[in-house]
Amino acid sequence: MKWHRALLFLRLLATFAANRLYAHETAPDNAPVTNMPISGSSIVTLNATTVRLRWRAADPLLAGLLVQLHTLAETVTVSTSPTFPPDSSYSGTSAGLWVALSPFDIHVNVYARASGVTNASVSATGYTGEDPVPGACNLEFRMENDPNVHLRFSEFETVMEFAPANVGVARGEDPLSCDAGQGSRSRWQLTYEVYQYFLPEGDLSEGALFDGLKVVDSVEAVRRHGSKMSSLSSSSKTKLFGHAFPGLGVIHVVVVSDPSFNTSSLYVPAVTYSCNFSSVVPPTCHTQGEIFSLVFLTLLGTYGLFVCFTGHRFLEAEYFFFGFLISSFLCILLMGRYSAQSIQLCVLYSAVAGWWGGFLCALCRWRFGIPLLLTSLAGLVLGTLLAAVVMVTPVVNTEPLRNDLLYWVCVATGALVLPVLMLSCTRALNMAASAIVGSYVAVVALGLYLHAALPHVISSALLRRAVSPSYRQALLVLPFQILGESRAPQSIFLHLFVLAPLVL
Repeated sequence: MKWHRALLFLRLLATFAANRLYAHETAPDNAPVTNMPISGSSIVTLNATTVRLRWRAADPLLAGLLVQLHTLAETVTVSTSPTFPPDSSYSGTSAGLWVALSPFDIHVNVYARASGVTNASVSATGYTGEDPVPGACNLEFRMENDPNVHLRFSEFETVMEFAPANVGVARGEDPLSCDAGQGSRSRWQLTYEVYQYFLPEGDLSEGALFDGLKVVDSVEAVRRHGSKMSSLSSSSKTKLFGHAFPGLGVIHVVVVSDPSFNTSSLYVPAVTYSCNFSSVVPPTCHTQGEIFSLVFLTLLGTYGLFVCFTGHRFLEAEYFFFGFLISSFLCILLMGRYSAQSIQLCVLYSAVAGWWGGFLCALCRWRFGIPLLLTSLAGLVLGTLLAAVVMVTPVVNTEPLRNDLLYWVCVATGALVLPVLMLSCTRALNMAASAIVGSYVAVVALGLYLHAALPHVISSALLRRAVSPSYRQALLVLPFQILGESRAPQSIFLHLFVLAPLVL
C-alpha cells in the first residue's frame, strides 16, 4: 500500500512539473492568469490581448469540462492553445470548447481573446463519464470535438446546426468510435431536444443577455424555462430552420440525453438577434431597409388608428385603407419572390402600388357605390388576418402544412370563411373589419419600435412563406411575452379592439 501511495505521489508530482513547464514555455508573457470557479458564471473583460482562464479539475469523477464564453456583439476566440490553431479554436459571439481530462490533470487552461474591448460571460460545466459528450462525433466542422451550436440568419429565417454527440467515457479512457454499431453503448441511442429562450423584448443590453444565459445554465432550467422547438433522434439531421426575429434576442440551446444512464448534457448555447450591431456604444441593432420600413409602417399605422375609430363614418377613407393594404401586400409579395430588388425598393414600389389600389377603391365607392363588393374586400382582409393568426399556432409546424399547396389552400379557405358567413350583415362586417384591422396595423407600427412579437404574425404566416422558398422548413415559435413592460403592444391592441366598436 505504501509503494502504491509513493508511486501515485511521484506521478502527480511529475505531471504537475510537466504542466508548469509547458505553461511556462507556451503561454505568452503578457497572458495574465484568471482563476475561474467550476460552478456559476463570471464576467471577464476581454480585448485583443490573450488571457489565460484556469479552472481546477482535480475531482476524479470529472471526465471533461465544457467551457463557454458569450459576448453581446464582439467576436471572441477561445482555444486550448495560446497560438490558437484552427483545429482547436472557435470564434463567435458564443464560443465554447470541450476539454477532455486525463487522470492526472489538476487544472484546465483555456486561452481567450476578443476583437475589441468587451465584457464576456465565462462559465464551465463539469461532466462525468456517464454524461454524453456534446459534439464529439463532429464530421462537418473544424474542431475534432465541437460542442457549439452554429447559427446564421437571413432576412426571414435562422439556420441552426450542431455536431452529433457521443456517449461518455470515464476519465482518461479513449472515446468510443462514432461508427460503432447500434448497441446499448453507442451514439445511436442518444436523443436531442432543441429549445429557444427569448430575452426581454426591446432590451439589447449586456445585462439582459447575461441574465438570460444564467436562466438556461442547466438541463433542468432549459426544460423549465425554454420553448421547445423540436425533438430529434440520433439518425435525424442536426440542422434546423427557425424564424428570424430582428432585434429580439433568442438563445438556442440543445440538450442531448443518454437513456442508458438517464443523463443529459448541454451544448454551448448560441445567441442571435437576427441583425447587425452597430459599432457605437451601446450597440444598436440594424436590419436591411429598416428606415424605409419604419417610415412606411408609421404612416400606415397612423392611418390605421384613424380607420379603427372613425373608418365606418368616412367610407371613402376606409376603402382607400383596405385597397391600399391589398395592393401593397400583393406587390411586396410578388416583388420579393420573383425579383432581386432590395427591400428599400420593394417597400417603395409597394407604397406606390398601394396608393393606386386605394385610390381605385375610394373612387369606386364615390362614383359607383358598390357596397357589396367593397365590403367583401374589407371582410377578405379581416379573414386573411385571422387566418394568419391561426397559421402561427403550433399547427403550422406539422408535417402536412410544410406542403405549399396545402398551406395556401388552408389560408385561402380561412380568409373566405368570414366574409361569406357575414356577407348578409354588411354593416357589422364593415365595422368589425375597420376596428380589428385598423387596430392591428396601428399596433404593428408601435411594435416595430418596441421589438414586440405581434407584428410578426402576418409577416410570418404569409409574407415570409410566400417570399422565401426555404421558409416552409422553419419551425415557428412566437415569443408572446405577457409580463412586465413587454405586454404593452398586446394590451394596446386589446384596448383598441374593445373601444373601436363602441366609438363606431
